[in-house]
Amino acid sequence: MAKKKQAIKPGKSFSGIPAFIKEKEVEVKGISDEEKKLASMAQTSGWYILKGFINEVIENLNDLNETAISQGAGLKEIGQNTVVINLAKGVIKKIVDKVEDAKEACETVGEKAGK
Repeated sequence: MAKKKQAIKPGKSFSGIPAFIKEKEVEVKGISDEEKKLASMAQTSGWYILKGFINEVIENLNDLNETAISQGAGLKEIGQNTVVINLAKGVIKKIVDKVEDAKEACETVGEKAGK
Protein backbone atom coordinates (compact mmCIF):
# COMPACT_ATOMS: atom_id res chain seq x y z
CA MET A 1 0.00 0.00 0.00
CA ALA A 2 1.26 3.47 -0.87
CA LYS A 3 1.92 5.90 1.95
CA LYS A 4 -0.41 8.84 2.14
CA LYS A 5 1.51 12.08 1.82
CA GLN A 6 0.38 14.84 4.14
CA ALA A 7 1.64 18.31 4.73
CA ILE A 8 3.45 18.96 7.97
CA LYS A 9 1.51 21.40 10.09
CA PRO A 10 3.94 23.63 12.02
CA GLY A 11 1.50 24.34 14.83
CA LYS A 12 1.12 20.66 15.59
CA SER A 13 4.67 19.47 14.95
CA PHE A 14 5.96 20.45 18.37
CA SER A 15 2.69 20.40 20.27
CA GLY A 16 3.81 17.22 22.07
CA ILE A 17 6.81 18.91 23.69
CA PRO A 18 6.19 18.81 27.46
CA ALA A 19 7.08 22.49 27.95
CA PHE A 20 4.43 23.55 25.44
CA ILE A 21 1.82 21.19 26.92
CA LYS A 22 2.48 22.58 30.42
CA GLU A 23 2.06 26.08 29.01
CA LYS A 24 -1.47 25.26 27.84
CA GLU A 25 -2.44 23.66 31.15
CA VAL A 26 -1.49 26.63 33.33
CA GLU A 27 -4.51 28.46 34.65
CA VAL A 28 -4.23 32.20 34.59
CA LYS A 29 -4.51 33.42 38.17
CA GLY A 30 -2.47 36.58 38.30
CA ILE A 31 1.22 36.65 37.51
CA SER A 32 3.33 33.60 38.34
CA ASP A 33 6.85 33.80 39.76
CA GLU A 34 8.14 32.44 36.46
CA GLU A 35 6.43 35.25 34.55
CA LYS A 36 7.83 37.84 36.95
CA LYS A 37 11.35 36.49 36.43
CA LEU A 38 10.96 36.38 32.65
CA ALA A 39 9.54 39.91 32.65
CA SER A 40 12.44 41.09 34.78
CA MET A 41 14.90 39.47 32.37
CA ALA A 42 13.10 41.07 29.40
CA GLN A 43 13.93 44.50 30.81
CA THR A 44 17.69 43.91 30.82
CA SER A 45 20.23 44.85 28.19
CA GLY A 46 21.16 41.16 28.04
CA TRP A 47 17.71 40.30 26.70
CA TYR A 48 18.01 42.94 23.99
CA ILE A 49 21.41 41.52 22.99
CA LEU A 50 20.04 37.97 22.97
CA LYS A 51 16.96 39.04 21.04
CA GLY A 52 19.18 40.73 18.47
CA PHE A 53 21.17 37.52 18.08
CA ILE A 54 17.94 35.52 17.75
CA ASN A 55 16.77 37.86 14.98
CA GLU A 56 20.14 37.42 13.24
CA VAL A 57 19.75 33.63 13.42
CA ILE A 58 16.25 33.90 11.93
CA GLU A 59 17.64 36.03 9.08
CA ASN A 60 20.34 33.40 8.49
CA LEU A 61 17.64 30.72 8.36
CA ASN A 62 15.72 32.81 5.84
CA ASP A 63 18.85 33.03 3.67
CA LEU A 64 19.48 29.27 3.60
CA ASN A 65 17.12 28.53 0.73
CA GLU A 66 18.31 31.51 -1.23
CA THR A 67 21.85 30.12 -1.01
CA ALA A 68 20.64 26.61 -1.86
CA ILE A 69 18.80 27.91 -4.93
CA SER A 70 21.83 29.89 -6.11
CA GLN A 71 23.94 26.71 -5.79
CA GLY A 72 21.52 24.70 -7.93
CA ALA A 73 19.74 22.68 -5.24
CA GLY A 74 16.84 20.53 -6.39
CA LEU A 75 13.21 21.17 -5.55
CA LYS A 76 13.15 18.29 -3.06
CA GLU A 77 16.07 19.73 -1.09
CA ILE A 78 14.59 23.23 -1.20
CA GLY A 79 11.24 21.87 0.01
CA GLN A 80 12.87 19.96 2.85
CA ASN A 81 14.87 23.04 3.80
CA THR A 82 11.69 25.10 3.83
CA VAL A 83 9.96 22.70 6.22
CA VAL A 84 12.93 22.53 8.61
CA ILE A 85 13.47 26.29 8.49
CA ASN A 86 9.82 27.06 9.23
CA LEU A 87 9.67 24.55 12.08
CA ALA A 88 12.85 25.97 13.61
CA LYS A 89 11.57 29.52 13.30
CA GLY A 90 8.31 28.44 14.96
CA VAL A 91 10.14 27.03 17.98
CA ILE A 92 12.35 30.11 18.25
CA LYS A 93 9.27 32.35 18.04
CA LYS A 94 7.57 30.42 20.87
CA ILE A 95 10.59 31.01 23.11
CA VAL A 96 10.75 34.74 22.37
CA ASP A 97 6.97 35.07 22.70
CA LYS A 98 7.06 33.44 26.14
CA VAL A 99 9.40 36.15 27.42
CA GLU A 100 7.60 38.98 25.64
CA ASP A 101 4.19 37.75 26.84
CA ALA A 102 5.42 37.60 30.44
CA LYS A 103 6.76 41.14 30.13
CA GLU A 104 3.47 42.36 28.69
CA ALA A 105 1.43 40.56 31.36
CA CYS A 106 3.47 42.12 34.15
CA GLU A 107 3.19 45.57 32.57
CA THR A 108 -0.58 45.14 32.21
CA VAL A 109 -0.96 44.09 35.85
CA GLY A 110 1.26 47.02 36.88
CA GLU A 111 -0.92 49.44 34.91
CA LYS A 112 -4.09 48.06 36.51
CA ALA A 113 -2.54 48.28 39.97
CA GLY A 114 -1.61 51.91 39.33
CA LYS A 115 -5.21 52.88 38.61
